[in-house]
Amino acid sequence: MKHIYLTILLFPFVTILVLPTVTYAEKNGNKTHWNQFRGPNGSGVIKTANVPINFGPDINILWKKKMEGGQSSPVIWGNRIFVTTFSPENRDQLTVVCLDRQNGSILWRKSVSTRKNAQYFPLLNGPASPTPAADHKHVYAYFGTYGILCYTHGGDKVWERQIDPPVSQYGMSVSPILYKDTVILVLDDNRGNSRLLAMNRDTGNTVWEQPRLFFQAGWSTPMIWQHEFRDELVVLGYKKLASYNPVNGEELWWAGGFSVETIGIPVVGEGLLFVSDAAAGGRGETEWDAEASWKITLEDFDKNKDNKIQREEMAKGFRIPLRSELEKHELGSAYPIGPRQVGGWFRHLDKDKDGELSKTDWLELMSEFAMESQPTLIAIKPGAEGNARPLNVAWEINSGIPEIPSPLYCQGKVYLLRKGGILTCIQAADGKQLFRERIGARGQYIASPIAAGNKLIAASQRGMVTVIQIGDTLEVLARNNFGEEIVATPAIAENTIYLRTANHLYAIGKY
Repeated sequence: MKHIYLTILLFPFVTILVLPTVTYAEKNGNKTHWNQFRGPNGSGVIKTANVPINFGPDINILWKKKMEGGQSSPVIWGNRIFVTTFSPENRDQLTVVCLDRQNGSILWRKSVSTRKNAQYFPLLNGPASPTPAADHKHVYAYFGTYGILCYTHGGDKVWERQIDPPVSQYGMSVSPILYKDTVILVLDDNRGNSRLLAMNRDTGNTVWEQPRLFFQAGWSTPMIWQHEFRDELVVLGYKKLASYNPVNGEELWWAGGFSVETIGIPVVGEGLLFVSDAAAGGRGETEWDAEASWKITLEDFDKNKDNKIQREEMAKGFRIPLRSELEKHELGSAYPIGPRQVGGWFRHLDKDKDGELSKTDWLELMSEFAMESQPTLIAIKPGAEGNARPLNVAWEINSGIPEIPSPLYCQGKVYLLRKGGILTCIQAADGKQLFRERIGARGQYIASPIAAGNKLIAASQRGMVTVIQIGDTLEVLARNNFGEEIVATPAIAENTIYLRTANHLYAIGKY
């Protein structure tokens, strides 16, 4: 059953994808630093920004710039924007691009070529998914098929470190972060070499390295949790959340109960650490709607209308529905079975071995699948040692959990954004649900939500950017259609949104 876990990634960027001195921007109140994936410490929040509500390709656009391929998010330090790209004509060409934040002009471009042992990428991932990190001196860009490069803000190479690509079924989308004088990378893979790597920011030399035994590939960017007891490097990975001492890599505590494919970045608020992870196959609810998936399967493949599926009916384009929130044509809505895989899958699905798939066979399959893992959002209190679950979990919920977007903490609430445009608002202190509603923009969600002042911004893969009032009830302020795919999480500096679409980088603000 392991191979059914199709997760459409980026993330992150997701992929889908950093900190100068961890919270430099927050401590100094500097609103021109969005220096890693999801900004200061991965929080996704700028508390004082006043961004426009209504905008679009030709509305409240300060400038826009044509961009090459890539799923990484823009990062900002002062007057400079850094982003990574790859050439659509030559995916082996990997580039770090620096732009002027005021007008979008390109200040410099630096390219390298992917190493020979490049790996396969699914459609929603690619060689430029990890988001760079920046500080007052340097920008640090990680390419999964090359390694990590360090440049000055003027474009001079300071150092580079080639790193063997971690073995992963979906490619890399984990982004680097910064802590004090180190750059930290999570290099989990499927061949038993999972590890944490901390490098000196000025030289690239190893400061410490920590093996992660029993961890397999993951796509979650780590974060630094600062609380009254200590600083912690928190890493969500294969089946387990783990915390480390960021100074030397020593493991501090752990918490189990997560799936085999983890994506979101943890966030903090109310003195708690919030960590979310969907179940296998992207399931956000405890129960699997097996009846609905069987109905869809019959509609698509039961050609003779006998309410069963024969081997020959699986011969072309067979799919196992996984994500009911998505329309059937959308990428990630189902797990595709290739022509050469049909025989093996048919034997596996035919539980009673009568030569055809019945509803009983299907429900048994879905029951097995649902037992593999559970969706979860947990709130962890600081001060854990060893297994954190018995004593340090403040509360836990198992419903409405996102697959790809990270949770967002803002003004005493935790927001969870699922595919289909389903937004859940949780009271951060105790886990009480305040609302769960559709925001009116359907489709897949890969970019994580962010908050600017009292506004939540959510961008769908279809290109709809929804602006929502932060509050205990859902109030949609505007829906802005860009007509281009969006998978990169937006960035904010001062009162401007920087939005990367499939083909452009937009600066959105008021004149």
